[in-house]
Amino acid sequence: MHANLDANLFFVSLLIALAGPIIAISYLKPILYKVMRMLCDAEGGAEFWIRCAYLLAVSGTLLLMLSFGEFSDRSSLVDAVRRSLSLVMAGVFLTVAIISRNVWTQVRQWVAARDLAAHVQSARIATPAAAAAVDAR
Repeated sequence: MHANLDANLFFVSLLIALAGPIIAISYLKPILYKVMRMLCDAEGGAEFWIRCAYLLAVSGTLLLMLSFGEFSDRSSLVDAVRRSLSLVMAGVFLTVAIISRNVWTQVRQWVAARDLAAHVQSARIATPAAAAAVDAR
């Protein structure tokens, strides 16, 4: 006997799959916007990357839900919601991990470049002082 899909379970699962990543990225948005503004000088660059984060999070979570969600009329609402939440948490975790890894890579490069520039600047300041001390002898 073939199980039929339960439309209510399907739509509840999709609602969870939409709400979870939107809540997660909305939580990260204020600080992510500041970091992206620091890293991306282009006008609208930070907003572009934040919108990409929303799309990545929502589409990835929906893809997980559509691929592995439980929508059978034999499933209870509790089982379907539990599975939906598990898939949404996996999708959000992966999305935030990808975003964090890529942002951290850029932050490390930015900090290294800033430290190198500060080192070069301090070397330029120290060089004239050393030259003046040699000339004074």
